[in-house]
Amino acid sequence: MPLIHVTADENTLGKDDQDNLMSEISRAVLKAEGAPVDDNGANALVWAYYDARPAQSTYIGGQAISAPPIRINITTPEGALNAENRHQLVKDLGEIVDRYVGIFEGRLNHWTMMHEVTEGSWAGAGQIFHLADIQSAMNISAA
Repeated sequence: MPLIHVTADENTLGKDDQDNLMSEISRAVLKAEGAPVDDNGANALVWAYYDARPAQSTYIGGQAISAPPIRINITTPEGALNAENRHQLVKDLGEIVDRYVGIFEGRLNHWTMMHEVTEGSWAGAGQIFHLADIQSAMNISAA
């Protein structure tokens, strides 16, 4: 049950590339969590947001830049990713971003921040969702 939030400059991607980027990121996170990437139940629980920021509204070293890095925030329930899966996810995300925006000379083309919501703290519709419940809904086999 990941929550994906991508922030980019409004001029970074066209709509088709934006859609494809978000699809690939969603699939990479599902894979990292051990979910079947083509499973409707698993896909229904991947929420992703793409926020396009106005041009020249990102600053590096106090200076507005025209081609800022993409920022990717991935939030998962505590325990959904182990260290090995986390490292593979970061590698996969790097390859995905490189395909869409290219490699920036002398600096990063994206930042990825991964956050975990502590067990018992992921909730909605007036109820708490525990990791085991989420994994069951996403057809993830407990390891």
